Amino acid sequence: MAINDQAFRSYFSDRPDEAKLAARLDEAFDITFGKTQGEKAFWIAAPKKHTRERFGLAQEILVIFSAHAKTDARVLTAIENISRNPDFKHRLDRVLYLLVHAGDQADAENLVATDPDRVIVPFSAAELDSSSRGTLFVRSRIAEHFGQIDLFGMSSPITSDRYFFGREQLVQELVIRSTTSAQNSGLFGLRKTGKTSVLRAFERRVDNYNTLTEYIDCHSPGIHSGRWWQVLENIAERLKKRLKFHFKRNADLTLEYDSNNASTRFSSDIQTLIASGSLTRIAILLDEVEYITPTISGALGQHWDSDFLPFWQTIRAAHQESKGQLVFIIAGVNPAALETPTFNSITNPIFQIAPAIYLEPFERSSVRQMVRTLGKYAGVKFDEKVYDYLTDTFGGHPYLIRIACSELWRTKYTADPEKAIFIEIEDFEAIRNQISARLSQPIRDILLSLVWWYPEEYQLLQILAEGDKDFVKDYVEQSEEKLIKFARYGILKLENSAEFAIGDVKEFLNSHGEGYQKEITPFMRSDMPPELLPEVPDKATLALLFEKRVEVETKLRRTIIFYFGVHYNWDNKTISKALSDGLKKRSDRPDPAALFVGTTPQKVMNELYFLDLREIILYNWNVFSALFENKKKWFTMNMDTINTARRVDAHTKPVSPEEIDEFNNAYGWVMRHLSKLPDQI
Repeated sequence: MAINDQAFRSYFSDRPDEAKLAARLDEAFDITFGKTQGEKAFWIAAPKKHTRERFGLAQEILVIFSAHAKTDARVLTAIENISRNPDFKHRLDRVLYLLVHAGDQADAENLVATDPDRVIVPFSAAELDSSSRGTLFVRSRIAEHFGQIDLFGMSSPITSDRYFFGREQLVQELVIRSTTSAQNSGLFGLRKTGKTSVLRAFERRVDNYNTLTEYIDCHSPGIHSGRWWQVLENIAERLKKRLKFHFKRNADLTLEYDSNNASTRFSSDIQTLIASGSLTRIAILLDEVEYITPTISGALGQHWDSDFLPFWQTIRAAHQESKGQLVFIIAGVNPAALETPTFNSITNPIFQIAPAIYLEPFERSSVRQMVRTLGKYAGVKFDEKVYDYLTDTFGGHPYLIRIACSELWRTKYTADPEKAIFIEIEDFEAIRNQISARLSQPIRDILLSLVWWYPEEYQLLQILAEGDKDFVKDYVEQSEEKLIKFARYGILKLENSAEFAIGDVKEFLNSHGEGYQKEITPFMRSDMPPELLPEVPDKATLALLFEKRVEVETKLRRTIIFYFGVHYNWDNKTISKALSDGLKKRSDRPDPAALFVGTTPQKVMNELYFLDLREIILYNWNVFSALFENKKKWFTMNMDTINTARRVDAHTKPVSPEEIDEFNNAYGWVMRHLSKLPDQI
């Protein structure tokens, strides 16, 4: 049975071309439904028994049919709309989708590759209907596409429920606290434990609660380099845009905050947003809160030692004045923002205003759900004992468990369309060295936050890793809460806080712990190693005009690298892409990305023209706006003035007093803003 009788009578009988193609899916699916959706048609396909077993499919599959000669983004829109339709969303698989199209197969492949959350398998009508295609054609294509995607190896925050596991109860608790109880919350855990994924899941869950949310990444230089009133205005502007996008409502806000009026204007603007959107609640989600916390914020955020108090006094006042219609969730590694009673001898306005909820390690049931579900799609079946092994070996840390499974999957997957791979504990043990090598960088990322924000406790972990339990026992008697905190973080075992929950962390501390601390400690938080910045030219021999211009240009080069370094965690590949995206094509530079091949962005920066620096900053204005007080036109005008002077001294042309005055004014404006940065930049 390719098309069941009811589906044929109600839809396919009048569409012979579609019926012919739908029937060609018979090797893997039975078609149970058909309907049009705008300019597209869609079918619902029930997997046959052998297909269910091979790909772990428990629900039906959505098939989009596009008869157009060009396959474009309307296909993705149709998938999104149909998937969300209440009549179908509980019926359809949330990962696998099929596309049958009349266009170019290469175009279709490129299109589906732009949707990272779904596995969309395209078939051209011609190849699907070909008599020479083979009896395993459909299943082979699906297996091939699953083989191109390492579902276990996803490292970015989870933005879809398709791959969100083990934290549903926690998300629901946050939803109830925010929407029903009008309470604020704190969410804390080590890096790579899923804090951001939980916040994104919270955003999805409150869609049905008439709640406006906005996610704020305090790690962004555009946030933590801004003053407290600038950040509040940024939040208000983003809420306004979000209201228009999600609720189709406009709000007329006052904005134009300064240090004198920000507190009253922010509260007023929150009330305006609530009224304009007829909202029940506004929830602000502040991630990486350490970057705006006194004494532990980085080089760009030292002003938060004083800005923290008015910032949070304003948000707390808005929360109270709105009678709880404004709530917040703060997330990070260090809960000092909530647990420190005073800063600078002044009462912390959010001290104990919200509980610090810790992201606990996965229990076996959550490990099993995550690994088993991803494994089904990836063509892998696991022995039940594997789930105990993974939970014990990696301390229930979901990211490390996925990485271990990813490493094994890469060595085992064969894209066999008929047979899934069976994996046992022995398979993991056989490549244990490979897994440990793959885990080295994630473990460095996890321990990074300890080196930064818990240096004393990090040393304690080193001593514990070396096996000096007597010293640790004596220490615990004096400060037991410090090891308990690491048990909450999942590094040590809850039932025995003197034992490591993750063996690879212990091994890393023994082998590299001291060296890693020495490597990181001099460059605390958002500080940077000097070698990561462009070289400073010798300005002593330059004339006054040239000297000032070089001073601005040098400072800009280093500022750009510094801001991108902080924004992208000093990942040279990502920094290079951000730089190349901001560069315009020229006859001598048809492909800006080529500049970065085989070299570092730090070296390329010294080869760029002054106007290139301007274009990079303007293109990435969201990163640099706070530094220049969001005055984009002033920045552009002053940069153009300085560039005119550059052309003058480069060609030794005479300079008028008026031109010198204009240059000095532009130079002064830019340098006043750049002077906010540490002297080392």
